[in-house]
Amino acid sequence: MKKIGILGGMSPESSLEYYSSFISLSQERLPEGRYPELVIYNLNFEDFCRPVSRGKDERVRNLLREKLTDLEKAGVDFALMASNTPHMYYDELKKEISIPLLSIVEATAEKAKKEGYERVGLLGTDFTMTGDFYEKDFADRDMEIVVPDEGDREVVHDKIMNELVNGKMLDSTRRELVKIIKKMQEAEGIEAIILGCTELPLILSEEEAGIPVLDTTKIHVEAGFDLASD
Repeated sequence: MKKIGILGGMSPESSLEYYSSFISLSQERLPEGRYPELVIYNLNFEDFCRPVSRGKDERVRNLLREKLTDLEKAGVDFALMASNTPHMYYDELKKEISIPLLSIVEATAEKAKKEGYERVGLLGTDFTMTGDFYEKDFADRDMEIVVPDEGDREVVHDKIMNELVNGKMLDSTRRELVKIIKKMQEAEGIEAIILGCTELPLILSEEEAGIPVLDTTKIHVEAGFDLASD
């Protein structure tokens, strides 16, 4: 198998989930005792979060490029960024490193297309919900992205940044997220919801959401596993 590089730390909670998911998938698909080689670079979350929150795009992009280059030097064959938000810089980054960079957005769009969806809701950080990177990749596949209204976007972003990235999984937050999803389903006619933050699957299941869920962590890991197996 190819050697997989994971750029994590955005946040540590989802980085742990990526590692655990790769191991679980290996146990399902590979002979007993066989696992893929993984190199994880866990960057300091504050080094990423603070400048991205202040709109310092060049600083953030330079940080991500530097750490992806460190993964290159470690001998990985391709890399994944274990978070949705840094994919706002994906188009630039993939041109600036010499190894393939596997997009969580493209993998999710391919999965949604395969499932036959046309109108899909998106939850994530405010950077993800108000950015155009999900909208563009889905539009390229003749699908439409729908995000919550401004007030609900603020709620989702706040819960992610102040609770989920710190490992706080509260029942009250789960209920709020479900309420927002139901509101989108009733008002906007969404057919599925993208958990477009890799912490969201840690608190919200498809059964709880009451609507088909596109778990971006699971989708990204499966795409990475398939690429490593080619």
